[in-house]
Amino acid sequence: MTGRERLTFGLGADSIVPSRPSAAAAVLNREPEPVRFRHIETWDWGWGGLLLFTVLLFFRPQDQIPGMRHAHVAEIAALLGLSAMVLLNLSRRQAIIRITPELVGVFAMGGVILATAPTSFWPGGAIGVFTNLLTPVMFVFMLIVNCVTSPRRIERICWVIVLAFGYMCLWVILNYLRGTNMVEGDRVAGPVGGFFENPNDLALNLASFLPLALMYVKRPGPFVKRVLSAGVAVVMLMVIVLTKSRGGMLGTVAMLVTFLLVSRSLTPAMLIALVVTGMLVLPVMPQSFWARMASITDADKDPTGSRAERKELFKLGWEVFLDNPITGVGAGQFQNMDIPGQPKRWRETHNALLQVASELGIFGVMAFAFLIVRGFSAALWTRRHLAWIYHKRPRKPRRDPEDDGLDQDERAFLQTHGAAMVASMVGWFVCAFFASVAYNWTFYYVLGLSVTARDLIHARARAYARANALATGKRVAA
Repeated sequence: MTGRERLTFGLGADSIVPSRPSAAAAVLNREPEPVRFRHIETWDWGWGGLLLFTVLLFFRPQDQIPGMRHAHVAEIAALLGLSAMVLLNLSRRQAIIRITPELVGVFAMGGVILATAPTSFWPGGAIGVFTNLLTPVMFVFMLIVNCVTSPRRIERICWVIVLAFGYMCLWVILNYLRGTNMVEGDRVAGPVGGFFENPNDLALNLASFLPLALMYVKRPGPFVKRVLSAGVAVVMLMVIVLTKSRGGMLGTVAMLVTFLLVSRSLTPAMLIALVVTGMLVLPVMPQSFWARMASITDADKDPTGSRAERKELFKLGWEVFLDNPITGVGAGQFQNMDIPGQPKRWRETHNALLQVASELGIFGVMAFAFLIVRGFSAALWTRRHLAWIYHKRPRKPRRDPEDDGLDQDERAFLQTHGAAMVASMVGWFVCAFFASVAYNWTFYYVLGLSVTARDLIHARARAYARANALATGKRVAA
């Protein structure tokens, strides 16, 4: 090979393929052969800034170390990543950012917040939601879709999240044993602030990211890593129980069923293991847990009255949307309005779609629903596209699996990852039906991890086709 040529997205600085002199030589020798595609992992500070931001977001040392709370270290890491990404793309004479439909959808959400702020109940508060919540989400999501450009990078971010939840859950269990940091008497709260602090939000995050730990248990790999992932999955399930979150439990059940079905893990051996586990675990669950779960269907068993109040808030959220269908009442402003009949203790819609509909109107809920659909479709596409790995006889003929530029380990990881992200989306969606979390980080990280896998497969296949076209002297469709 006499020369080398770099490719873009996921194959930019990370991939090397034969250049045109090599292709010309192959043609002259009349022995054109497909290239052997190689992927070489490299470091860049755009990716480094995103990885550091993810560590700070999920481990949250700024909530634990005095002096870090006001240092804005997470924001600095994100700005470092964005600046490095822009400079690197300019140095390669590439587009500054890669535009995807999901990135457009996230920015559309921000645009709707700004457009509806002047007519909102409190314009300053709506602008505050944009600057403090959605602006960081917009730019970090931009980093995710532009810098998570290889299966290894996807795996590293997932592993950081799994380790963070393992650390956090051990801390929560320790607090439970000591009887500290409890709410409503016997419910555990998150040990850190942000979007983990509330028991319901903590349970939502656990239900949304538990499939990542299960992914490492299912995927062949180092024994120590699989055992550690299994341990993290167990403590995550324990903490979900200790939060006694009804929405979190419903989301967890839906997520687990989805993961077992989509990952094709529901084998006879697995069924036996689940039955045995249920027989051992269910009888020792706290009675207070079962009493709270029973209140899902029986209002008389809910001494806090939160079930009845949530039903009223659902109705009020819908009424507010019908009264303000175009502009809503402004981002974050449902809780600030004095609505006749509104419960005084809970002032949220407790439903993510209703939250967006009542606060941002029809255009906001369209943008948000678009993102949800894209997240599901991306994860399902990845799972189905690589399903041939587990089928000796596919139902219909498929293309040669070797023409996607992925090696066997990468295909196996992305296939399992796709199943995990379908389950993550299901877990988040069910929990979000009972929580006002439309602007929180959870959904946008799950969405980002779903779409980057799909985009990576597309980009790698295109680059592989171009590489073989150069090597064999053939033309390839743009």
